[in-house]
Amino acid sequence: MTNPYRFHLNSFFETITDFKHAANRLNKVLLNDVKIYTAEGAGFFSGTALVIGDWTGPTDNGWKLKFHTGIQKSTFKENYANEINAVLSREFGLAFAQCFEALERFLKRVAREKGRNNQEFQLLLLDKKYSTGDSLKGGDAIFDLIKKAGGLRFKEYSRDNNHNFKFKEIFTIFAEVRHAVTHSQGELKVIKLMKSDYYNVLFEYLFPFNKLKGEVVPLVFDYRTMDRLLTYLAEFGYQIFKILSEEEKLDWRIE
Repeated sequence: MTNPYRFHLNSFFETITDFKHAANRLNKVLLNDVKIYTAEGAGFFSGTALVIGDWTGPTDNGWKLKFHTGIQKSTFKENYANEINAVLSREFGLAFAQCFEALERFLKRVAREKGRNNQEFQLLLLDKKYSTGDSLKGGDAIFDLIKKAGGLRFKEYSRDNNHNFKFKEIFTIFAEVRHAVTHSQGELKVIKLMKSDYYNVLFEYLFPFNKLKGEVVPLVFDYRTMDRLLTYLAEFGYQIFKILSEEEKLDWRIE
């Protein structure tokens, strides 16, 4: 019997692979650029000014009149490496956020898939706790729904796995980081994850350039960290695929 969850897993894996592929190239090109333009004897300057027009102001025979906002930014050779590292950190954070959202889409799709052949679970999908009309909720709602779908096996694998990753805790950390990247320009509110010593240890293991200290953590990513995080997202999705497949006695092995 064909595993109906496999199509959704492949789609999720393709997204992860696409971001890994693009990020690898971006990292190599920009770091090589730094080597070139910070070498002895090299020169570098880059400047950007924000110039806009007034939609409701006068025009020049229909052509927009532009004006300088007074806001500008310059990069010199001396701070070019720092600037590129900041750009890469931001892009890697955005890649992580996009891939976490792909994980949530995967979870919603496999939940829908399970509902197609399980009337009791289909009724659960209609519960307002988990859905808003035709759409399933993300965050804690979809996690709880998948937890119910996985039954005792979900709890067992969360309690005992090779990484000692507790599924709820790692999902919460990933979700809060995604929220910080997407909605707060990469600034994570420490109080969101000050739940236990395990949260603190796991967060700093996953995000080694960041410490849960103070009120806000300006998240920092490098390529190696991002690449490892995307692998963990893929492996989390695979565990869900494996759990649901085993529950329904479907083939879950990828060879």
